Amino acid sequence: MEASPALVLAVSGGPDSMALMHLARRWTTLASRQAATITVATVDHGLRPESAEEATFVKAHARALGFEHVTLAWSGEKPSAGLQAAARRARYALLTAQARVNGASLLTAHTRDDQAETLIMRLSRGSGVDGLSAIAAVSGRDGVRLVRPLLGFSKTRLTAYLRARHVPFVRDPSNENTAFERVRLRLAMKALANAGVSKAALALSAARLGRSRAALEEAADRFLDGFFRVSPLAHGEIDREAFDALPDEIALRVLARVLPLVGGRAEPPRMMRLERLLENLTSRNSEATLGGSLVIAAAGRLSFYREPGRMKPEPLFLEPRVAVLWDRRFLVSAPTAAACEGQVRPLGEPGWTAWRRERKQLGLSAETNRLAALATPALWRVDKLLAAPVISGEGHASAVPSVTAKLAPPLARFLTRLPNTTSSALGKDTPIPYL
Repeated sequence: MEASPALVLAVSGGPDSMALMHLARRWTTLASRQAATITVATVDHGLRPESAEEATFVKAHARALGFEHVTLAWSGEKPSAGLQAAARRARYALLTAQARVNGASLLTAHTRDDQAETLIMRLSRGSGVDGLSAIAAVSGRDGVRLVRPLLGFSKTRLTAYLRARHVPFVRDPSNENTAFERVRLRLAMKALANAGVSKAALALSAARLGRSRAALEEAADRFLDGFFRVSPLAHGEIDREAFDALPDEIALRVLARVLPLVGGRAEPPRMMRLERLLENLTSRNSEATLGGSLVIAAAGRLSFYREPGRMKPEPLFLEPRVAVLWDRRFLVSAPTAAACEGQVRPLGEPGWTAWRRERKQLGLSAETNRLAALATPALWRVDKLLAAPVISGEGHASAVPSVTAKLAPPLARFLTRLPNTTSSALGKDTPIPYL
């Protein structure tokens, strides 16, 4: 019997997710696959008295089908505003965490109706191609492969499938609560249907816009591979002439990729802010800050720096031989317990001043890119600089020279040595020998 890939099914007990669970059981049977690698996960948001009972309902049905089941509770204080959005974030956080534990892909029961509703919701907010292309059949979230196998099916068809097999399901009363935006739009879509705008047509538009989004993303990727360069200090540059020649839609995507990489953020800035930044960058030489990044537009190039004044990473304590991600940009490590003394914090102005003073005392040039250096990781013991591994060249009299820091993979993909990262003490235009 062939083993199936590890899967986590998100099942709330509603008709869509119950259909997903029963179809998964049918798939394992028809394909002669083992069901042991499938886990059913139910999120108990704790927002209604019935939620615990519904999780128990799903558990009983999952086990009857031969699946393992886990209930994931959203604990802690719930917000008074934006409840549905907060619940959605919490739900995905719990589900993706479970999928990582299982080494599994996450399957959700989004349908063609959800696709159409999402398009209408985003249209009401003025979304562009990315927003209107709505829900992808396969995507990634928090390091987990997210699959939505039912996007081609309507809720009506899935409900009919369950009823034909006498499979019970629960109904969430919040789906009828007009205090929520999605419910209001769902009701409005009935009027669209009467005017001839069907859910199937809306979902088809979303799918076609998805193709457009993929093409635009590929064009942005090609541009970044050709023109975006990152120094070992994690600051980036783009050829100004090449950037100015881009269509606005591609240029916006390039900015949406670069700013989170350099700025140490998980998500790009909002489109409105990106559009405002693009207008400033293409009209004149300027400086601007956005998404944790400082952007300098000058003749010949655009330069991107981590904005030091916005840096608030938690102090990091090292463990021997364990590389730790710092500020989403650097992997920092030390080989021995002695090298782990102190804590990792930004170099900042105090560290920069101490480093330059030390280099001068050793008779070495302290030339490097100050703006980029300020935002690099350094090892501190209280207010004493122990090591500045990214900017320290050979001959640095650091108390802990064995601490190393290198670019994290997303930035390292674009690594090169930019011309302004040199040390005249080693010869003109010779790169600093970074540790």
